[in-house]
Amino acid sequence: MTGKRVAIVTGGTRGMGQAISLRLAKDGNIIIAVYRSHKEQAEKTLELLKKVSPESGIYKCDLNDEKAAASMVDDIAQQFGRLDILVNNAGIFDFKFLEEMDGVYLQKVLDGNFKSQFYMMRAVVPHMKKNHYGRIANASSISGNFSDVGLIAYAASKACVNMMTKISSAELAPYQITVNAYAPGIIHTDMTDAMIQERGEIQVKQISLNRFGTGEDVASLVGFLVSPEAGYVTGEIIGVDGGFFKVQNAYRAYEYVEENKNK
Repeated sequence: MTGKRVAIVTGGTRGMGQAISLRLAKDGNIIIAVYRSHKEQAEKTLELLKKVSPESGIYKCDLNDEKAAASMVDDIAQQFGRLDILVNNAGIFDFKFLEEMDGVYLQKVLDGNFKSQFYMMRAVVPHMKKNHYGRIANASSISGNFSDVGLIAYAASKACVNMMTKISSAELAPYQITVNAYAPGIIHTDMTDAMIQERGEIQVKQISLNRFGTGEDVASLVGFLVSPEAGYVTGEIIGVDGGFFKVQNAYRAYEYVEENKNK
């Protein structure tokens, strides 16, 4: 049994997930980064992980398959003799208006963003209970609380994540398992690139910090939430969004600074 903490990071080989995997590895954890496709990218991530944490690895799994997810978790726990951290980062992002949606599409988004997280939580909890310790961080989104046209399915899936996070944090507290969610704003990854290209100039004006986020911005928050130091933080949905829509017309602050810089 290893003395290091063992972390599973779903969707852990690309974008935000890769940044999270590398951050947790640098923090001294053994990382198993889970992917479903893009094998070449997964292998590149593995090379980066091995440089920091030689015991780390990658695992291919379809998280929409409850049995496959449970089998993967059992394999990892058996290999290392423990399982301490779950970062439920995998998910999908897509736009569709109500009239374009059907039941198949709605189910696909709910499966990818909510049910897969539920399956993973169900699978890891028995292993965490054995050690009376666990850290779970679920990927939510500003869309879980903030309405946006074209995101009925996506927003609903993230609202489900929020409620699961809050309720499970109380249910698992007797076992010293904390459950929190990180709620990114607009993070520039390959998944959001098309949206940023389409309407980024408009959206960035409503971000107080006047820039889109990076995977490292998200990883910094997740690194804290799954650390021993966050033992008294649970049931929280924490934004990492640069102040997106915290106030109206955030861009006016920059206009003011520009207008008065020579005064």
